[in-house]
Amino acid sequence: MTSNPVLRDISCDTIQVINRHRRDMGDLEVLAASIATEGLLQPIGVTEDGVLVFGERRLQAFRNILRRPTIPALVVNVSSIIAGEYAENEVRKDFTESERVAIANAIEAALGNRQGQRTDIETLGGCGTAVRDGETGDLATDELREKLPKVPPGARTAELAARRAGFGNRRTYEQAKKVVEQAVDEVIAQMDSEQLAISAAALIAEEPPERQREIAAMAPAEQRKAVRKLRRKDLPSPAEAHKRAKQTGKAILDRNHQWQTPMPMEERKPLIERSHAVMAVIDAARAVVACPLSAADVATGIRKFDTPDMDFAGQCRKAVAFLQQIEKELDSHASD
Repeated sequence: MTSNPVLRDISCDTIQVINRHRRDMGDLEVLAASIATEGLLQPIGVTEDGVLVFGERRLQAFRNILRRPTIPALVVNVSSIIAGEYAENEVRKDFTESERVAIANAIEAALGNRQGQRTDIETLGGCGTAVRDGETGDLATDELREKLPKVPPGARTAELAARRAGFGNRRTYEQAKKVVEQAVDEVIAQMDSEQLAISAAALIAEEPPERQREIAAMAPAEQRKAVRKLRRKDLPSPAEAHKRAKQTGKAILDRNHQWQTPMPMEERKPLIERSHAVMAVIDAARAVVACPLSAADVATGIRKFDTPDMDFAGQCRKAVAFLQQIEKELDSHASD
């Protein structure tokens, strides 16, 4: 790995702020006061050419309010990330979600519009001399050509940018981008700290600013309940869902989280019961994943139980056997 970001003190006046999407900077006075008392907890990010990648609010607080001449900055080598010299999982670990959005934006700008590009032509990010059938242009173009990967035919710039910035797919990137551009600071901070999932933060970002702050201030259980309501808001009523199911021939999820199908109720009931059973398994799996204890810690606790029948351990073993049976059934159908 050759492109770990380098931390430097950079002159505030030399940093270029170009094509920023976020217009509401929030309360910079509060941010400046926090920096003055606690220091800059997270550096900003700039390219090797001094173009701001992320941290515009921090830069403004440093430069315009605190009047400090320099600011700690990570120098992010965008072309190396594009070329795959900095692994996507490392980008995911080293930066927050909002910072990775900014990196993906920088990657998109560097690549230009390369959608559907022919394999015998490289447009080099929308600038420079084209290269066709092995013919090369000037030396600078050849060097750039070596750094930038080809975009496969039919691929989109945003998809490549999402992947290189450590997002699993373009949809997740677009959801995170919506949060950065539309959400209040509190929601962005909770997404960055992983208190909120990206998909949940994107739903909250569609609400008015005051409502966003209300949800951000809720206790975790209340917050999850509010997000579930937002998820249901766009789902149809049971009657409308059943109508659509009959029209399309497909099962439609209603806002009560029940599947409406085009079949009669007597045939539909077993399907609904099965869907509820699946949801119960998923909820149980989520509870296990959310457990902060390791399996060894849980086993230690079980061994200390006074009850001889080890009921909890037995239930765990039954659950494992059940999930293994589900996996076996799925595998057998996949091979049919």
